Amino acid sequence: MVFKMIELYTSDKPKVLIIDDEKDQVELLCLQLEDEYLPIPAYSGKEAIELVKAKLPDLILLDLMLPENDGYEICSTLKSDPEYRFIPIIIISRFFEKTNKMKATRCGADDFIHKPINRFELKTRIKSLIRIKKNYEALQESENRYKQLFNNSPAVTLLIDPVDYLIADANEPACAYYGYTYAEMTAKKITDISIYSRERNRKISQQVFSEKKGHFYSCHKLASGEIRHVEMYINTINIRGRELFFTNVYDVTASKKIERELTESEEKFKQVVELSIDGIIIGANSGKIVDCNEAACRIFGYGKEEMLELNVDNILREDFMQSIPEIITTGKAVSENKTIESINKRKDGTFFTAEIATRTFKLGDEDRLIVYVRDITERKKAERDLKSSEENFRALVNNTLDGIIILNFEGEVIAANAAVGKMFNVELEKITGTNIAKYLAPESVPVAIRDQINVLNNQGGYLSVYKAISSMGEHFWIEGLGTKIIYQNQPANIVVIRDITVRKKAEEALINAKTAAEVANRTKSEFLTNMSHELKTPLNSIIGFSDLLKEEIAGPLNEKQSRYVQFISSSGKNLLEIINDILDLSKAESGEEDLNVEKFSVDESINKVISVVLPQAQEKNIILNYQSENRTLWITADEGKFRQIMENLLSNAIKFTPAGGSIDVTLKQEGLLVTIEVKDTGIGIPEDSFEKIFKPFIQIDSSLSRNFEGTGLGLTLVKKYVEMHGGNIYVESKIGEGSSFRFELPVTRKRTVEPVLKVLE
Repeated sequence: MVFKMIELYTSDKPKVLIIDDEKDQVELLCLQLEDEYLPIPAYSGKEAIELVKAKLPDLILLDLMLPENDGYEICSTLKSDPEYRFIPIIIISRFFEKTNKMKATRCGADDFIHKPINRFELKTRIKSLIRIKKNYEALQESENRYKQLFNNSPAVTLLIDPVDYLIADANEPACAYYGYTYAEMTAKKITDISIYSRERNRKISQQVFSEKKGHFYSCHKLASGEIRHVEMYINTINIRGRELFFTNVYDVTASKKIERELTESEEKFKQVVELSIDGIIIGANSGKIVDCNEAACRIFGYGKEEMLELNVDNILREDFMQSIPEIITTGKAVSENKTIESINKRKDGTFFTAEIATRTFKLGDEDRLIVYVRDITERKKAERDLKSSEENFRALVNNTLDGIIILNFEGEVIAANAAVGKMFNVELEKITGTNIAKYLAPESVPVAIRDQINVLNNQGGYLSVYKAISSMGEHFWIEGLGTKIIYQNQPANIVVIRDITVRKKAEEALINAKTAAEVANRTKSEFLTNMSHELKTPLNSIIGFSDLLKEEIAGPLNEKQSRYVQFISSSGKNLLEIINDILDLSKAESGEEDLNVEKFSVDESINKVISVVLPQAQEKNIILNYQSENRTLWITADEGKFRQIMENLLSNAIKFTPAGGSIDVTLKQEGLLVTIEVKDTGIGIPEDSFEKIFKPFIQIDSSLSRNFEGTGLGLTLVKKYVEMHGGNIYVESKIGEGSSFRFELPVTRKRTVEPVLKVLE
């Protein structure tokens, strides 16, 4: 036994832990295995767990039936421990039902052997499982070495699957750099991090597969959303039969930024030089031109290659060259810049005026001369033109009839033209320096102050009327147009003023005339109203008694008497209709008539009006058609006024439509408006008379022999009633083809709507 124990600790044979409470079975198994393995006996679950911790066996033979802990519990305990879960376990039992095997498998058992045990089968299975364990341990050791190298590398390192771009692994520096946990990192694809397109990633994969390595620049997005420039070194690596991209990532944002800034700086300098309107010439110590921009070529009229064949003194005037001899002849730097105005000669022999400045600078170890040339020919011309323009402007300002005043922030006059002195009857010198309020009536001063504040606070210009006072104390009216300007480098208010006294008097006369006309119109309306009421009383008697005579209540009449009585009754009724129209118009014009607003069916109301006028249409054999797009439409309006509108329009259409013609009435709803159109095939209306037909007591045919009777009030009342409802009326017509009257009313009346008459072309 001592020998056996020494062998246990010194042998290189694989260790097999045998767990069984039957000592004979354990001893038998030890004898069967000791030639190739080191058997370790255990007779209880507790003893077995302690031996596993102490001996770390290569394999365990485990009987299911144990006194304290059964084999299922021991198997589950060992397989749930990360340190021991890779030790193979073979379950030994006399009875192996399907349920036992399933339970043992769930507990983690690797294999099963029935009792009695076949020695050859047992060794074969042990050998196979131990070989698998050894291979796994070797793989684990290899992976551990790889993990140590992978995770301890200071570089950001990723393993990327080139097929689906999934990040298969990432070391700790990678997780820290990108700002993700390991689980988050390995759940992402490289395309989730790279801001470049999937197509570019595909091309990178193809190149790496082809060359087995790669070096690329990219831009990666961190968890914080920050975009970083990175440099990627990629090699292919085969792990468990999978070819992955072993990728080292280096942040080059700082260097990229420096590179970009340098490039931008160079580009800006190049753009400044090339886009400069000034010519820039760089000369060597010898005076030879070594570089120049396009502006220099354009100014002197040479091509770039021609300019580079010249010396600086070939293109600059001799008098200029004499002022800076040391620069060209000796190459010595001057202590100050020199700007000289000079007349120079172009390649084609023409001359131009230029400003020329020079300075020296070092390029490496060599001194260079830089010459700035600005063509000021146009500026010289502009200066001459400006001087001429100023003289013209001054003559214009001093001879204009309108006054021109420039006010400072406090309202003081800092400049004025001659017309101002003449307007206020003051010498121009005395106006300058005084406050404008001195020349305004007290009631106009607040208006002028408000305008002054608004214009200087950038609230826009103004056009106001003020009451002014001349030096003689005479009051007159002026109109001032003010605008903000910059005068002598300070904000100022330039005001153009005009004497409008004559216009104000004309306006007052016009207002007085308008007031008088309104009074006269009201007097007329009142007179017509009173007269109409006075006329209606005798007219009612005339109509009433004529109707009695016509009905022969007072006795029989002969044929001639009946005809005369009929004339009296008809004329009286026509006269009464005229008087009623005049009364309605007077009420509408004076604003005495109110609307009786109620909700009613438009379709029913139109049908009632049609039934009233239909006999007149049938008498002339006129076809009257009515079409409604919404027969259930109800509106809120004065139904009486609505019917009168329809009756007047239909009566007019019947009156002016020849026999055999037609009249179409159309009803439709457009949004919040109801639209009714009355269209006939009548005689038509001249286009220049569209506005006249809505004026009272006016008819298109006003001659004594006109063909159609009437007062000319029907359409006037139609327009008034439509406008009272907040609606609009439109007319279109052609001579000989007919007329169309279309009016719109709101479905729900709004009193704020402004009525408008529109003529359709």
